Amino acid sequence: MVYSGAFLERQYCAFAGIAHGQKTHDFLAKLLSRGYVTVITPGRLHRGRLFHVQYKPLYGAIGEPNNRHRKPASLGRMVERLMLLDAVLADKHHSWLGTENDKVSYFMNGQLNSDFPKSDLPHIAFGEGDQKTVRYFPDKLPIGLERDC
Repeated sequence: MVYSGAFLERQYCAFAGIAHGQKTHDFLAKLLSRGYVTVITPGRLHRGRLFHVQYKPLYGAIGEPNNRHRKPASLGRMVERLMLLDAVLADKHHSWLGTENDKVSYFMNGQLNSDFPKSDLPHIAFGEGDQKTVRYFPDKLPIGLERDC
């Protein structure tokens, strides 16, 4: 949910460390029956389905109730997100900062002990005065941190 908001069955299997089979089928069926995911079938039936996680309480459980990955997106955008998730899952040498809060915390309070102002972080602002909203790291790309080996 943090990196893409969508996944393929093979990505779930890779993350969970299980083979495709009954456990996978049961898990996906449960997600669907409870309304946690929406299935997107971009091509012919059974030629690949992607699952879009849109259920707000799940995002709330990870501290991201208003994450933009919940919202519907074009198929092209979903494919980009799936490719990003593939990269994160494949790279075992890095831990990943995926949320705005994680990134801001790392750069402002983390190991870097940065002395630069928060306004120097990549950001975009909306609105004026009291209604102003600032989003840091608006590209939503994860940042990889090399793991201690």
